[in-house]
Amino acid sequence: MWEVIDISGGCGASFEVEVVSEQFEGKRLLERHRMVNAALEEEMKEIHALSIKKAQTPQQWKPSQDSATQTKDA
Repeated sequence: MWEVIDISGGCGASFEVEVVSEQFEGKRLLERHRMVNAALEEEMKEIHALSIKKAQTPQQWKPSQDSATQTKDA
């Protein structure tokens, strides 16, 4: 799962991403970020900045979604 947010004010030069992937299993944060950057290699030629907000496994992501749902329901 990818979530991409344009944080450039509409000009398309800066983006923030959240990525959830089983491929991150057993990888350190720096390795995960390198994987994301490699996957976006072509796109990086056209944009100014990329912020990787989260790079999580599905198991790491699920508890954060469960707590977000509980907060909304409260």
